[in-house]
Amino acid sequence: MAVVNPVAGRGRAVRAWPRLRDRLVSAGWRVEEVRSEAPGHAVELAAQGARSGADVVLAVGGDGTANEVSNGLARCGALGSVALGVVPLGTANDFAACLGMPLDAGRAVEVLLSGRRRRVDLGRVNNRWFVNVAGVGFDAEVARWVNLRRRWVRGTTMYVAGIFRTLVRYRPTEVDVWLDGVPWSARAFLVAVGNAPAYAGGVRMCPDARPDDGELEVVRIGDIRKLEAFRMLLLLYRGAHLGHPKVARAAAREVVVDASIPLAVHADGEPVGTTPARFRVQPGALEVLAP
Repeated sequence: MAVVNPVAGRGRAVRAWPRLRDRLVSAGWRVEEVRSEAPGHAVELAAQGARSGADVVLAVGGDGTANEVSNGLARCGALGSVALGVVPLGTANDFAACLGMPLDAGRAVEVLLSGRRRRVDLGRVNNRWFVNVAGVGFDAEVARWVNLRRRWVRGTTMYVAGIFRTLVRYRPTEVDVWLDGVPWSARAFLVAVGNAPAYAGGVRMCPDARPDDGELEVVRIGDIRKLEAFRMLLLLYRGAHLGHPKVARAAAREVVVDASIPLAVHADGEPVGTTPARFRVQPGALEVLAP
């Protein structure tokens, strides 16, 4: 089954998919195609595909589509038995890049046709699975703000607006953090938990994270102010922020974050409520078609 996100990549997915589907069919694949119609719909479609007997579910889109398809496989108990294949046609394709997939969709399809399967980890925050990065604080608040307004404007413009709007009002907060039961609390701008290195189209928030090491990388950005936050954004795109004196890094299998006030929580850029938040890794939970 192929779950196609028609708005991924500003319509690039739906334009490019017919040619890619023909290549799969010509190689002997039987491809049932469904299209997501709203945020969260791909979760249901992937679950339906797995229940109907599909042995591979393709996420035709970007990171959001890969996240939803993974959650759909988890919802119906198909993790490990039905493989995820990523056709990178979204605005952000960080998970595909992390897996070593070519970001040219045509070349990616050739990798899928090779049929090579391997296991990678999945992260989970409360009841939501994530493939890249989840967290608490500033970026989660940006995601929350953008999600409330995405019906008016989509894409990078809205995220940039969300960053600037959130910076005006947002203040670092005292957070209680436990890494595998060990306290790691501090005043923080954000706490990020990575199964993979990057999210949001190349923000290398957790540059040492690997999706097959059985751990989550935890990055805490401390008590920074507005001007420092702008500088930090530049460092994040290069993955160079770990050397900053107000950034701390650790690794854990379970991370718990709480605060005296409710803080926004996100999973792969999608809002998933507020603290308290419990993050866990499920080693080797997801089977993927990838190099």
